[in-house]
Amino acid sequence: MAKLVEKDKLGGRVRTTGEATAESAASPRLGKTLPGYVAAAVGLAGVLYRAILMALDVPPANSDEGTAGLAALHIGEGRHWPTFFYGQDYMGTFYSYLAAPLAQVLGTHWWVLRLPALAIYAVFLLLVFRLTRTLYTPWFAVFIMAVLAFGSDRVVKDQIIGAGGYSDVATATAGLMLASALLALQPEKRNMTFAVWGLLAGYIVWTHWLALPYVAAAVLLVAWMSRSELTIRRVSLAVSGFLLGAAPLIWFNLRSDHPNSFSVLLSISGATESAAWPDRLHGAVLLGLPLSSGMCAPSHCATWQMWWGPAYLILMVVAAVIAVVAIRRADPGERHVHASRLALVAGAAMTLAAYIASSSSATTPIESARYLHYGMVSLPAILWPLWTGMGSLVGRAGANISNGRGVRQRRVTGAGRRGVVLAVGCVALTCAVFAGLLVATGQLIAHRSHYAAKADDEQQLLDQLRADGIAHIYSEYWTCNRLAYRSGEQVRCAVLDENLAPGFDRYRPYRDQVRQSEQVAYVLPGSSAMADNMARSAPQGVDVVSVREIAGYQVYLCRQKPERN
Repeated sequence: MAKLVEKDKLGGRVRTTGEATAESAASPRLGKTLPGYVAAAVGLAGVLYRAILMALDVPPANSDEGTAGLAALHIGEGRHWPTFFYGQDYMGTFYSYLAAPLAQVLGTHWWVLRLPALAIYAVFLLLVFRLTRTLYTPWFAVFIMAVLAFGSDRVVKDQIIGAGGYSDVATATAGLMLASALLALQPEKRNMTFAVWGLLAGYIVWTHWLALPYVAAAVLLVAWMSRSELTIRRVSLAVSGFLLGAAPLIWFNLRSDHPNSFSVLLSISGATESAAWPDRLHGAVLLGLPLSSGMCAPSHCATWQMWWGPAYLILMVVAAVIAVVAIRRADPGERHVHASRLALVAGAAMTLAAYIASSSSATTPIESARYLHYGMVSLPAILWPLWTGMGSLVGRAGANISNGRGVRQRRVTGAGRRGVVLAVGCVALTCAVFAGLLVATGQLIAHRSHYAAKADDEQQLLDQLRADGIAHIYSEYWTCNRLAYRSGEQVRCAVLDENLAPGFDRYRPYRDQVRQSEQVAYVLPGSSAMADNMARSAPQGVDVVSVREIAGYQVYLCRQKPERN
């Protein structure tokens, strides 16, 4: 039986017989440039799709995006230079620094805040394409671009909502894994790559620790595959880059007037909270993986869409086995390629394990699926078994093509039949993947009118507050900073819990300003516990002047006795 794979001398990549036949039939120049052109067209389609969604305010903004927008406003005005997301001692604010000049020039629109995220998504595509082309094959890289161009609700939220911490860190993670692969393949020619590698690792550590599994995988890969090339100079470059990338985090934690970031994050990670393991596995595998991979509808994953969770696990195990076996059998030159592939699998596996260990996978599985967003970097490794399976089917078909004197007769053995069945299964599974991505993307598009209504309600509420001259309000957490950002801080909001007691204010000065105002409004979501409690009894010292319903909110115009500091 003819071999189904042949070795590519450039970088030790492995390509199928079908790919080799196709490449030999085309001109060398076209074979090198065509995948890049096709990938660029597919990637551009993905960017344009997201740009259209941004223009339509899809998906809707949340309070965290409003908080990042407020930080951008304050940075642009030179009022504050935050190291972390307002109200906490972790998660870097580099994204707000990117958005600051845009907010000053173009205004406080959601699409303005999301422009850096759109550019970051384009860079993410470029890095993943380069990573896939380096470790696999050009046409498989095009295949991955097609997968990443789709966008379900959860995926698009993680990619273009302008809160930072997801789109930028995913891109940094892709860059880190690409730098690691380049160092593993050609460490002797990549001195400055060590500095870039360290810078990206440091940035991830400062900005979002959920991507630490990939930092660990990158460190192990470079230490293992490049150990003979790790001179003092190169290690110094890597360490210097890391210190530069993590400098804000290091400086913050050296100051004695702040709690340690690591202890704060550990205390809220949910790792020590009780949650049944079946619930964790259900939330992580059957909900988290399909949601984060782009297979589900907005805020919902139907039973028939959950199939991707078990399929993902199977493909991850198969990819790991293929990589391990290849490492053991390959010569030293090719071993570096397979080790880099294994690092991608390890990053995805450790990310999933960390999510399962957190109680969030059981208690809030729909919203917390964003914690698996960085696994998108590993999609080339996860989907590689499908591609090789399809390639083997092409190779089998090619082996039966007429040689000019008729179709060649072959004896089909049991092993051959099993191979054909397996290859056909890979084709069917690939078709199912694209069908799932297409359906989920369509479900987001169909949901657009619902999201547009939310944007209209927000604008109507803001217009009415401005018309009434209301500058200080009380509301829930998910409303407060949205209104503050969209109004350009013309409306300032203090957070209340459902019992109308003080809630979690990410930007504490607002609470003091609202308390010092004589005229305030309680802007409470209709049909909520907050509205019910307010209808029964207003807080002490508050006189209700009027009540009306505006855009789904119960708005109480009130007078209160100002509190003086």
